[in-house]
Amino acid sequence: MEIKDVRYEVYLQKEPFEPPKGWREFVTRPTGKPLFPIMRIITDDGIEGYDFGGAVAWGYPRAVAERDIDRVKEEIIGRDPFDREWIWQRLWGLQVPVGALSAVDVALWDIAGKELGQPIYKLLGAYRDKIKIYATSYWLPTVQDYVDEALDCQRRGIAGYKIHVRPAIAIEVCRAVRKAVGDDMILMFDGRHYYSREQALRMGKEVEKLNFYWYEEPIWDYDIEGLVKLREKLNVPICATESAPMSMIPEYLLRGACDIIRCDTRISGGITPCKKIADMCDAFGMKCELHLGGFPNLHVECAAKNCEFYEMFWPEFRYGLKEYPVLDNEGYIHAPQKPGLGVEIDWESLGKPIASY
Repeated sequence: MEIKDVRYEVYLQKEPFEPPKGWREFVTRPTGKPLFPIMRIITDDGIEGYDFGGAVAWGYPRAVAERDIDRVKEEIIGRDPFDREWIWQRLWGLQVPVGALSAVDVALWDIAGKELGQPIYKLLGAYRDKIKIYATSYWLPTVQDYVDEALDCQRRGIAGYKIHVRPAIAIEVCRAVRKAVGDDMILMFDGRHYYSREQALRMGKEVEKLNFYWYEEPIWDYDIEGLVKLREKLNVPICATESAPMSMIPEYLLRGACDIIRCDTRISGGITPCKKIADMCDAFGMKCELHLGGFPNLHVECAAKNCEFYEMFWPEFRYGLKEYPVLDNEGYIHAPQKPGLGVEIDWESLGKPIASY
């Protein structure tokens, strides 16, 4: 089997589109509608591997996309699609942007699953076939909006709720949500790198008093010294490294810069590095929690013992696919059981691409 072609297409969500409250403020798009990019890797046997909805296309200038996709084609057309490690290392060494690298890696795993008739998490070494979710908020307008959303999640049996909020009302929101849901529901706070070291410490003391499950991205990931000092002064677990490359993760582990390591198949370079990061963390007895939802992340999480949750924007809006994994009444999301990523693209609903490379 050989790779015959590589295609990169960008689709735009059709009307009508009604985004969840806070979506426009949280995720800016020039069109006001979500893009649906698809990486397609096609083999000479007719198998197509996909990655979709990833960072490879969001805000990607056309000239840059054409250059990067041409470089990918030059390197991988004619290669065996099962040579994932060689392909990953080659594209990484050529400094192909991580969004494109991620999309290629995911599409190659999709091909492998389809060829072998297994979902990806089985190929990675399945640990489970379902995982608890936590709901993650958009930027909501008012304190009451957060309270209402957290209570809605609690009624649905969802284990946890993570707060994204403007710094000006962050403390008020955290206090109000904890009071509303009581002591039993898991709550997390995501600082999104907004704070200085001093501000992060003050905010950390607040979420610590409120018994939050973790304190995420309090300062920039690259401020390892700051994270070390912050962790020394707080008891609430610190979750970080969302934006750090795999090569930096050993430094966080060895220096004790955080309690929970973060990665993402779209930000870290695909399924291949995320499974390595999870295994690296496991060797240190640390949890590895993947950033945001998505089918590649779900497959990694179901193959790693030290992943506890699947992160799901709430409420989740869906488009572009024929079906989605089941979210049951006990707050679990179930891994797809079909080969590869395990889902089918709804080509008819997407229409014609607005860009193709």
